Amino acid sequence: MSSPSLSRRSTIAALAGGGLAASLSAGSPPPARAASAQDHVVDYSDHPMCGRWLAMANPPLPDSPQVPVPSVLAADGTVILSFPVSQLGANGVEFVSAYVGVWEPYDDRTGHFTAVQTVSDSEGTFLASVTVDGYPQASEDGNSFIDDGSLVTVTIRDASGAVVVVVPPGTPARPTTGMRMGVGTPGFPGDDPDATPVS
Repeated sequence: MSSPSLSRRSTIAALAGGGLAASLSAGSPPPARAASAQDHVVDYSDHPMCGRWLAMANPPLPDSPQVPVPSVLAADGTVILSFPVSQLGANGVEFVSAYVGVWEPYDDRTGHFTAVQTVSDSEGTFLASVTVDGYPQASEDGNSFIDDGSLVTVTIRDASGAVVVVVPPGTPARPTTGMRMGVGTPGFPGDDPDATPVS
């Protein structure tokens, strides 16, 4: 769940414009709706990766400390990974969106998600998007996970959508880990749910 840094030259490209215009005459019935993937309802609530997590993920610069990333892998196959809104990359400060996408079971304890993040510079210029295919694996008790990167693929596209970098599975990086979140236990490493609050 890392976001490799981007070269400004490789990411700033002309945006392709275009649109699709359609009109319906007044009083005409709407066209029949074709079946879609949205009609296929899934329920992953029994999978151990389903739920709310606090991940410790890698920032763009490899020597920077890992960052806490509140994450949701929902029963309907939705995934949201909420990275900090700004980050320090090789070209300075960048602003990023949350990763949003979909997930499904990969095996009995592992999930496979595909999620997309957008990247802008400090002046608001859209630079790139980052797509991550991640494979977090829940612990046997279902309260933590690890993604060692052995299956992870990161794809970076420039502002026009052209692929500029693909980071393949097995690229050396710190593993991403996570703890299940609960009321009173946000999931930070070292949190003790039985600790007495200091007043």
